[in-house]
Amino acid sequence: GSPTHRPWRAIVVCATQIVIGAMIALVWRQQQPPSVVARPCSREDYMSMSRECRPKTCGHIIHDELASPEEVAVLRAIAEGGMAHGGGAGGPTVLDMHSGALSLGANFINVWHRLNATGAPAFANDQQLDVLEAVYARIGAVAERAFGGEGLRLTSPAFYSRINGSNPAQTGHDEYWHKHVDRQQYGTFAYTGLLYLSDHGIDFTGGEFEFHGASQPGRRSEVLVHPRRGRLLLFTSGAEHIHRVRKVDSGVRLVLTVPFTCDHEAALGASKLDEARAAAARSAA
Repeated sequence: GSPTHRPWRAIVVCATQIVIGAMIALVWRQQQPPSVVARPCSREDYMSMSRECRPKTCGHIIHDELASPEEVAVLRAIAEGGMAHGGGAGGPTVLDMHSGALSLGANFINVWHRLNATGAPAFANDQQLDVLEAVYARIGAVAERAFGGEGLRLTSPAFYSRINGSNPAQTGHDEYWHKHVDRQQYGTFAYTGLLYLSDHGIDFTGGEFEFHGASQPGRRSEVLVHPRRGRLLLFTSGAEHIHRVRKVDSGVRLVLTVPFTCDHEAALGASKLDEARAAAARSAA
């Protein structure tokens, strides 16, 4: 071509390469989890797991925008709709979409039984439940890439937790701020995912997530994580991660706990949301 056309052709080629490069970088960021903040694994917590599933690296990651604002809105709507049928007497209210367990006063009810008994409409439709399952799968894939385990399975309890800072604890179960280890508390957890659905400093104050124990010599022994809508905190569930939630001072804190196991018998399986989908089908009929 003409020599005068060559600079323009070079500019177009360069611009195209920049756009393609930006697209590749965006896809890469979506596929690659953030770097793991590593801690030595508590070996006794993982030795009974299969070699394929147990973590190759222990630690935690913080993955912002794991869920889009639209997905967060859907997940919040499910939680709010379900919790409207109950509510804990103290600060926390728990909703398990799989077992149907829902806080009511100082006890639990089965929300699916309540819907059947009262004829109340379902609080989640199939499209919303599809979003919930897609988020479960996305978190599981991030956990496998981050920690090197394969064949992770969603386990119970996978649940919403709402903490209202205005409500004082009524029973020992309301005292959510004590230190614990998930592997010891729940038994089946190998990996713990916390997807935050509210913003620290906007929706509530206090309520930071706190890891205990120094990850490296000479560093602070406490690591604080501030919840943010769409932010995923993901960590291996053994004794390397002693943790707690600080007391919520005001407002309402909402989070979705998404745990994974290496134990086939403890997996929730393909029928994990059958009762929720059955309720949606009855409402749509």
